[in-house]
Amino acid sequence: MISFFLMSLVVALSPGPDNLFVLMQSAAFGRHAGFCVIGGISLGIIIQVILQISGLSILITHSPTAFFILQCLGACYLLYLAYLSFRFASASNYEKKATELSNKALFRRGLLMNLSNPKAVLFLLSFLPPAVNTSLSISPSLQIALLGTMFLLSTWVVFGSIAFLAGSLKPFLVNHPKVEVNLQRLSGVVFVILAISLFLT
Repeated sequence: MISFFLMSLVVALSPGPDNLFVLMQSAAFGRHAGFCVIGGISLGIIIQVILQISGLSILITHSPTAFFILQCLGACYLLYLAYLSFRFASASNYEKKATELSNKALFRRGLLMNLSNPKAVLFLLSFLPPAVNTSLSISPSLQIALLGTMFLLSTWVVFGSIAFLAGSLKPFLVNHPKVEVNLQRLSGVVFVILAISLFLT
């Protein structure tokens, strides 16, 4: 279990859509925003673990049509976030204040980011089942639930650290509007790249 937790930490540290999303949102909107996003991502992971236990995740990954639809949905959502970032970068201070995101909106962003990422489904399918020990008296389903919980904990440790550190940039950005604008543009570019990467193997 300890080795699995350490592996989970390494995986969470590896650059990917979720941690890059937390990084960008925390830097742009502050630590609190980052933790709201992490909450949404966490719920997404819980849902994916439940789907995996029920066998639905396997059905999705073995259906080319379903998997392609999920890819398209994920790409469309990322492109939508890119549009919002570019629009926010070009907005006036008054417009930015009027479009500040609520906790629910940030939570929803994290949830949709995780659930619409087909690579996240594939990853958990390739990461959790192989760690199941069939020689134990604990059922495989319960083991997957426990492993999923450990993976979720490692996600909070890594993503929480990212949100805390990146969120410290917010006071600096408030006093340097041009840097904030460039950060939003960079966020938009990152979202576009992530959208394209969903179709790359």
